[in-house]
Amino acid sequence: MTTYWTIEDLAKKLQVTTRTIRNYLKSGELSGTKVGGQWRFTQDDIRHLTGFADPLTVFSEHSTDPDEFQEAMLAFNIPLSAEEGEPEKLRDRLLEQYNEVYSGPKRTFHYEVLTSGHVRVVLGGPHQYVLNFGSWIERNVYKASEKKNRSESEE
Repeated sequence: MTTYWTIEDLAKKLQVTTRTIRNYLKSGELSGTKVGGQWRFTQDDIRHLTGFADPLTVFSEHSTDPDEFQEAMLAFNIPLSAEEGEPEKLRDRLLEQYNEVYSGPKRTFHYEVLTSGHVRVVLGGPHQYVLNFGSWIERNVYKASEKKNRSESEE
């Protein structure tokens, strides 16, 4: 089922005024559908405007179908260290670990570049997979990145 947002809903979500949303519509930066005199926006319309997905919305579970249900979810917003370099290097490192150790049925791995210095990783699936791979990411990526960034800022 598709969720639709009104101008008021979208303004609140993006923390802007309804006038700003109307300006986005007028300039063509935002597209939507007018239904009964009111604008409606899909998640894809919002993604097009903002330039990035909202994984916590995309992966939120509304299904009780056993074939679609994700038992657990975990999201990390990870700052990139100078050592990691480009977001693609970290993505490749995470994908290698996922493919070698953690891939399997009913498991999801989502990687998104948020800014030039931050990425988001979202894991979904059986709780043991989410906890184990999440712990690996925390130990090998997240804490290492935090430690590296702290030492760089002290220099």
